[in-house]
Amino acid sequence: MEHLKMLRLLSCLLGLLILPSVTFYIAFNSKGQLLCVLQDEPGQCGSYCLSALNALFNDTDNIRTLDEIKAELKAGFDSGHKQEHKEDFANSIQALQAKLDVRLHRMVELRTTKIVADANDELKSQLKERDEQISTLTTQIEAIEKTKSELSSQVSELHKYCDILPDSCPSDSPNGIYQIKLRGLEPFEVPCATSPPGWTVIERRVDGSENFNRTWNEYKSGFGNVSRDFFIGLEKLHRMTEARPHELYIKLGKVDGSRTYAQYDDFKIGNEKEFYELKNLGKYSGTAGDSVINSKNQKFSTFDRDNDGNSEYNYAMGYGAWWHGSRSFISLNAKYFKDDKAWNGIIWNLFNGFPESLTFVEMMIRPKSL
Repeated sequence: MEHLKMLRLLSCLLGLLILPSVTFYIAFNSKGQLLCVLQDEPGQCGSYCLSALNALFNDTDNIRTLDEIKAELKAGFDSGHKQEHKEDFANSIQALQAKLDVRLHRMVELRTTKIVADANDELKSQLKERDEQISTLTTQIEAIEKTKSELSSQVSELHKYCDILPDSCPSDSPNGIYQIKLRGLEPFEVPCATSPPGWTVIERRVDGSENFNRTWNEYKSGFGNVSRDFFIGLEKLHRMTEARPHELYIKLGKVDGSRTYAQYDDFKIGNEKEFYELKNLGKYSGTAGDSVINSKNQKFSTFDRDNDGNSEYNYAMGYGAWWHGSRSFISLNAKYFKDDKAWNGIIWNLFNGFPESLTFVEMMIRPKSL
């Protein structure tokens, strides 16, 4: 209803525009319908105009219908336009997404390429450093190999030298200091005597320059100066006499210059487990008298190792280290006195006796097969 009123009002207004010289009157009838009355001249009703406009008023329903159709068409157009726009927008989004995917893929490729390049650079740096280390190590190894080769040559020469070293003093050489080599031991120096020939000096006491009051281990290894007072060592004596039979020759001297000797033709001592026991002496000969006879089968004793079989007294404490028995008549390793008046000095009882002390002792051995 309101819509019709508005249309009729618009019709009157349209009449004003079309017929400006005509006077329009707007009124409502008894049914509430809007009426448009026009007058050509004052006091007259423009009936012709009204009849002309009646067709417009009668077509209001049609106008409404056209508007509705127009609105529907517009809505449909808008809807179709929106749908088309939506599809275009979706297509644009898909295109942009595809471009974004391509760019992201490219960025990943570039980043991966950079990571790989950086890793390659780091690896190249590490490989270069490793190559330098290998080169340094190779140089060191070559130097070590060279040194090893030189040492091997020296050892070979030393072995040749050791192999040709004798195990006792030569029989046809002058007196002097020589090197000998025993099985299981390093080469060592010994004094060699030629009168009689081929003897190896194992002990000498000439001036009191060396203290012979030594421990068990010192007597085992040996001590002193081979050019003066010294003892060769029990272990060396064992190795020498074990390898083949040896003779023993002992020179003795008094302060007045008198000399004597004692010789035994089969001298042999045991190993350390046997306390370097004097196992054999053989047959005695000489001018000094057989004072060593009571030492046969006796174990060696020192002040710190009592093996003399006497539970009440250690003879080595008073008479020096030796193969002491219950009746000992010899003390060649006792304290040295330059004069001959000392009861606790160097004694060979059948030559000097108490209280006379000897001032010269030289013990020598040589192989019996010499």
